Amino acid sequence: MELRQAARAAGIGVVAASEHVGPPRLHRALPALRGRLVVSLGAPMEVRYDGQVRQLQAVVAGLMRPGAATPELVLRPHQPTVYVDLAPSALHRLTSVPPRELDAGGVGADVLLPWAHRLGEELAARPADRREAFVREHLLRCLDRSDRLGTCREAHAALRIIGACEGRISVEELARQVHLGPRRLRQVMHEALGIGPKFASRVARLAAALDRARAGADSWARVAAESGHHDQSHLVRDFKDLMRTTPTGWLAEEGRNLQGRRLTAP
Repeated sequence: MELRQAARAAGIGVVAASEHVGPPRLHRALPALRGRLVVSLGAPMEVRYDGQVRQLQAVVAGLMRPGAATPELVLRPHQPTVYVDLAPSALHRLTSVPPRELDAGGVGADVLLPWAHRLGEELAARPADRREAFVREHLLRCLDRSDRLGTCREAHAALRIIGACEGRISVEELARQVHLGPRRLRQVMHEALGIGPKFASRVARLAAALDRARAGADSWARVAAESGHHDQSHLVRDFKDLMRTTPTGWLAEEGRNLQGRRLTAP
């Protein structure tokens, strides 16, 4: 099986090696129903989350939680990083920590992944164009060696369904698809993942809105309509609650990465 396909099948999603060019700037993590591993190959990263600021060489992060916005990372020049997107089940196997116990703020990766420091050193010694493949190979080996931990299949299945339909599904229909009652579904998701179906759907809808904005939608009104938000005001509220910014503010921070297109401001 081709390396990327094998990685995806194991729960390893996007792997990206990059280096910021230009003056330092703030980068907000995008809302996601996935975990993350971010490794700096230079100086420690400045990670801001829920009112705290930490300096970390590598961070492993879990799912978003109600009441706390996505984490922020200060990008500095000449600080190459490697980013890995992980399914909650893969993150659980790598860290042996249940998803409910690890939130989006994360912890220093060396606390949960004893090989994190060595991985950073090996990545720094490799050419930039080989780093992504090396990370996939390393994580696949780690997953092959990891124990098959017990997980709540229904909770993880519900999260996958929510992501696949971009949060546009009722709790009742979601429960039917995973063969549970709505009340039981809420209970098992909170016990396994630390979040319920309504909050997960909210995260998925905002993630879908950001994907549409990055793909070049012509207005925020269209983005809101196509991502399942009631209207622009609903979209703006989700931006403020989940990212502590506005659509216009996010464009100002990330606009140069959006294929050169500009959206009409709400």
